[in-house]
Amino acid sequence: MENDSSFNLNVDHYGFPPSVGLYLPRGHVAPADSTQQRQQVKIVESEIEEKYKAFKQFDTVGDHSDHFYLKFRTVKKPSKDWVKRIQHEWKVLGKDLPDTIFVRAYEDRMDLLRAVIVGPAGTPYHDGLFFFDVYFPSQYPCKPPQVNYRSGGLRLNPNLYACGKVCLSLLNTWTGSGCEMWNPSTSTMLQVLVSIQALVLNAKPYFNEPGHSMYANTPLGEKQSLAYNEETFLLSCRTMLYSLRNPPKV
Repeated sequence: MENDSSFNLNVDHYGFPPSVGLYLPRGHVAPADSTQQRQQVKIVESEIEEKYKAFKQFDTVGDHSDHFYLKFRTVKKPSKDWVKRIQHEWKVLGKDLPDTIFVRAYEDRMDLLRAVIVGPAGTPYHDGLFFFDVYFPSQYPCKPPQVNYRSGGLRLNPNLYACGKVCLSLLNTWTGSGCEMWNPSTSTMLQVLVSIQALVLNAKPYFNEPGHSMYANTPLGEKQSLAYNEETFLLSCRTMLYSLRNPPKV
């Protein structure tokens, strides 16, 4: 058996007086000074923060090769009114987008947009990134934009189909009345995106399903809603994995 002295660690290196006895097993590696590691972490965090700040909420890009509506096409020479309206949409998006929505437009395809919406806090979509491809038809704004959700084959909301369909009154793809429906004079693309974030990606999406709203604020309804949220959170995580493996061009 080895002598106890073989287990002794010279503790004065750590600022203890030599008289203090400390015994640790042979092979134990004392923690090294991590000051340099902390500095490296701060540098990396600073670089990430700078990149995030430099990532514009609205910008124009060139690569739309993976856009869902790539093969859709407005007339070769759109009307001046159409171009003016799209430019107005760009201006509104560039000025008024909330911090949790990012949009990319295309100089050579003014009829296309791509948006990413960050899932709101307090919902099963919290901090998830949800991508939507947008197409402005030649009749816009007399007709609403077409919106496709990049689902990865997963349905995590009653209003977002696995095929990409987005059910929203403002898009005329869901029932509604009055100001809930698309109005060519007042409705905007910004309004569509904010509505998706607030009305679709909400805290209790279970009640978005027709017939479920009657059970809101009841024990049965809340129990079903909680179970739906748990499943939705898992689907949100799977959606993020899909996006990481198949990153959209932004």
